[in-house]
Amino acid sequence: MPRFLFMAKTKTKTKTKAEAADIAVLRTKITDLVARNAIAMVQCAIDGVKEEGQFQAIKYLFEMVGLYPATAGAESDSAQPLAQILLQHLGLEDGPDATPKG
Repeated sequence: MPRFLFMAKTKTKTKTKAEAADIAVLRTKITDLVARNAIAMVQCAIDGVKEEGQFQAIKYLFEMVGLYPATAGAESDSAQPLAQILLQHLGLEDGPDATPKG
């Protein structure tokens, strides 16, 4: 194998290790930043649902903390679904007898 090919491979491996170290440092910094701001971020997501109807953000938060989807056996057949309770609490659903808005 010619010497210049060997050198190129060595530099690539070294660069890859340096990039991996940089990514690890970046990942740690991001994790720390998110941890410091988690409460404010969750409150903003909740406010977004209340004010603008941004349900995907709150659905993600519910999934992240294990509130949704419900685990098997955790919910009885007569229990009201969490999503329906949330919609009613936010005043976005009037119940099963509600007339269509429009």
